[in-house]
Amino acid sequence: MSNKRNRFLLVGAALAALTAVTFIIFCLRTPYLVLQNADNGRVRFAHPAPDGETFSIVYIHSVNQSPVAEIYEIRDSRIVLVAFEFEAFGAGVPTELEPGQTLIHLPEGGMRIEGLDRVIDNLHYLIAHATDLTLHIGGSEVPLLSLDEAGQSLRFSVQELNLWQRQRTT
Repeated sequence: MSNKRNRFLLVGAALAALTAVTFIIFCLRTPYLVLQNADNGRVRFAHPAPDGETFSIVYIHSVNQSPVAEIYEIRDSRIVLVAFEFEAFGAGVPTELEPGQTLIHLPEGGMRIEGLDRVIDNLHYLIAHATDLTLHIGGSEVPLLSLDEAGQSLRFSVQELNLWQRQRTT
């Protein structure tokens, strides 16, 4: 009788462990910043993105050939444009402040506009050789050209991924 009971307990423990592992793999979700090819939906990059995580896209301005940085923050699983850094005014660079915005002159040169606080529901970047687009996140620099070909568009979004999905994005 004891042998039968031990087998029953062992099977029960194995089923409980399998259920727990399945739950962890498929049900526990974590927010990630996900970059996908806009045409085919293929995930090109994913990085943990809890509330408060910041990232920026840095590129070379096409007219004045100086660096520009668009700074974003993750808030409530949404992408929010919070600041804009640039060295010189040019096409596409804000020239007037809106209410609540501040212009700061940076000690190393250049300027920063803060207080933008714009939710960006549909953030896309077109990969081009000339602009040298680079994602800065979590202490890493990721050239967008290393993620996909020139001429492709990357869509940025915040997605809740489980462990199985996260493993498939690497």
